[in-house]
Amino acid sequence: MNRLECLILCAGKGTRLRPLTDLCPKPLLPIAGMTIADHALQACEALHPVRLLANAHHLTEQILAWAEARSLDHVQVEPVLLDTGGALARLAFEGELLADHLLVHNGDILHNIDLSEAWKTHLETQAAATLVVVDRPWVNTVVELDGIFAGVLGHPRAPLPPEGSRRWTFSGIAFYRTKDLGGDPQHPRSVKEIWHDFLEQSKRVVVWKAPIESRWDDLGTPDDLGRAIQEEIQRRGLVRWIDPDAHVHPNAHVGPGSAVEFGARLEAGASLENSFVFPGAEVLGSETLTNVLRNPGGDLAWDPR
Repeated sequence: MNRLECLILCAGKGTRLRPLTDLCPKPLLPIAGMTIADHALQACEALHPVRLLANAHHLTEQILAWAEARSLDHVQVEPVLLDTGGALARLAFEGELLADHLLVHNGDILHNIDLSEAWKTHLETQAAATLVVVDRPWVNTVVELDGIFAGVLGHPRAPLPPEGSRRWTFSGIAFYRTKDLGGDPQHPRSVKEIWHDFLEQSKRVVVWKAPIESRWDDLGTPDDLGRAIQEEIQRRGLVRWIDPDAHVHPNAHVGPGSAVEFGARLEAGASLENSFVFPGAEVLGSETLTNVLRNPGGDLAWDPR
């Protein structure tokens, strides 16, 4: 059997995006009307999984409400943030991994990678894990030789990179054979430890390279988030994004590349230039925002260059 279930990772605190993430979990930040987590869910659902899972730690009630609205099958609530390796160990320990394979997808990335080819490769190679990678030379740390994982550069358990190996960036997307997952369900553990466990146990970990033209955005910083929003607006052929459920006065100005999300409010005379207003935030008539991300918790500056 080759049944697949999917786990969307939604437990992180999004520290680098505070104060945006003081009030909203990063996966639930909207990108031109669609949350980051919904983008992840859409990518997973394209593979027709038999179950959909998520985890939660920061602002748990919001993640639970999102999961209920999307009819997810299970949400693992983590009073202590377990990191990906610990989260997988907890799911295995509690008997929540019911399918033969698990797709783990970060809840804070945007991409257009067709995961069906990676899934096909995972099955054909009978791998314990298949890591989806992209080429970002400034952060490439996953070492690969002939399509097989050979360690994470700088990790204390990693062997020396073999001659002829190449380096890649982990995309935050991976397939696992569930029977190979386990470990301590009580303590945080990096997913890199799982990969090195497999390496030391001579279990096959395949490195699948996303096509070079693929879009992949890691939304870790204000600059990353701002650029991703503008790219999404452009991808849809739009000049700006104003959600139908936003409240924008006819005499407010929303400049090119700016976005006003659902429930946000712009008074008459308010002006946006390369700026984004998130749900519940307001821009007064006397204000001009330039290169700003705003939510009710405060503002973050970003650099559009």
